[in-house]
Amino acid sequence: MRLFAPLFAALLMAGCGGYASTSEAFRRSLTDGKPDHALERVNQALGVPRAEDLPKDPQADTPLLLLERATILQAMQRYDLSARDFQAADAKLEVLDYTNDTAGEIGKYLFSDDATQYKAAPYEKLLLNTLNIVNYLARGDVSGAKVEARRLTVNQRFLKDEEGRRKSMMALGNYLAGFAFEMDGDDGEAMRHYAEAYESGGVPTLIDAARRLAARMGSVDPRLREAIGEIPERRDDDEKRGELLVVVQTGMAPFRVPERLPIGAAVVAASSPGPGARLSADEQRRANVFAAKGVLKWVNYPRLARVRGSKRTVEASVGREAMPGGEALDVEERVSGYFKEIEGGLIAASVVRLISRAAAGEISQAVTKKAGGGGIGSLLVGLAVEGAMTAADTPDTRSWVTLPARVHVARRRVSAGEHTVEVRLGGQVRRARVKVPAGGFAVLNFSDLR
Repeated sequence: MRLFAPLFAALLMAGCGGYASTSEAFRRSLTDGKPDHALERVNQALGVPRAEDLPKDPQADTPLLLLERATILQAMQRYDLSARDFQAADAKLEVLDYTNDTAGEIGKYLFSDDATQYKAAPYEKLLLNTLNIVNYLARGDVSGAKVEARRLTVNQRFLKDEEGRRKSMMALGNYLAGFAFEMDGDDGEAMRHYAEAYESGGVPTLIDAARRLAARMGSVDPRLREAIGEIPERRDDDEKRGELLVVVQTGMAPFRVPERLPIGAAVVAASSPGPGARLSADEQRRANVFAAKGVLKWVNYPRLARVRGSKRTVEASVGREAMPGGEALDVEERVSGYFKEIEGGLIAASVVRLISRAAAGEISQAVTKKAGGGGIGSLLVGLAVEGAMTAADTPDTRSWVTLPARVHVARRRVSAGEHTVEVRLGGQVRRARVKVPAGGFAVLNFSDLR
């Protein structure tokens, strides 16, 4: 039985939750409205004592953990450190689009979460730049916001041919970029970004902002002409007022957890027509053969889990007057939509990976027979090898778990001076005092309302 001891030990050690377990502590802390606890936990995962520290020896998960910490720091209004972490993550972050890879290539990444550098989904790359623009605007740093806006433009060009859900991720980022350029007096670039935001699905208060900008410029981007209508006259008191923008991030986006799926259901899901990788006829045949032998019973893959109760109404007011605005981005819908596109490919990769495990079990069984250890000995070897490898196939559950479920914006031109802004989310209320300079702007971010 000494021969089998390492194999059974592998079975006992397998099955850990991977990143889903690592991230649960700080994800739950942020959900419970305790960002300071969340920060402590993510620092532990990064192996550093303080938020001011960057890891000296980066690991495979470091870029993702920096995204998590940047989001938590933003909720704590520590915008300088949040911006630094976003930039550090961006420099190391590659994009992996599961819809364009084979099952074999996905499998190599999907089950190597302890060794492979984290690669982001396309929507994560876009949201990184979008949320970092918020950091700079909240600090009043227009130059920094414009630099981040240009990074967003580069990423958009990379995804220029994408339509549907991924294109709609660009609306809020372009709106914020337009705001930054408008506040810096670069009207032409601001109008271009507003037009891009409109083409990507629009954002609340966008048309009013573009209309005021058109009045200042005396012209409008052709893509916005119909929506704006006749260009209005510029108000005489514009220079005596300022722009107030409020960003509210609520709820928690869906995240990935390990899931076991019966082999029969897995083969059907991985063979159905759809985007991305699918099982070939030969792979389907081999999976069914191993299933008939009783060797394959389950596959492990990363399932998407939703956070309940994340959709609530947000109301913002300045003084006693309501601020125009609304939901600018449904992150939950975008994440779920993207995962629906790739789920079949993930399951296909899981099945292909498991077929190779099952084949290894049969080879081990054959070797034992040849060595004279036939009968029950070869059977035990084969089952132990296959079982250990199957159990050890913990799927990669890494994803940006601290993303908000939704982002809301509210915007209003106000008189210069100090104002009290109030944000209501269900029974939760946040208030802040803000000074808006004449001809200038102020941006408030509320992202601890999860």
